[in-house]
Amino acid sequence: MKPTIVDTGRKFVIHYNGEESYLAYRQRGEVLDFYSTYVPQPLKGKGMASDLILHGMHYAVMNGLRVKATCPAVSRFLELNREWQYLTVYSLN
Repeated sequence: MKPTIVDTGRKFVIHYNGEESYLAYRQRGEVLDFYSTYVPQPLKGKGMASDLILHGMHYAVMNGLRVKATCPAVSRFLELNREWQYLTVYSLN
């Protein structure tokens, strides 16, 4: 069973085995700027970052938002998962 992802209004968070992983974002108008992803060492390689980013992409679609990939992990996710690139913007203006 996958851990639950919670939206705090500033980040999407997974609590698992006493550790917190997150995708931090800020919303500017119709754009979500995904600017930081953090996964603690004990959870690396378990798909936490991908799960968080995928959740963020679904959140953007469901709310009619676009995505700015300031975070390198999100940029890499978009390179590997081109089906999400239609959501991408390159500026917050």
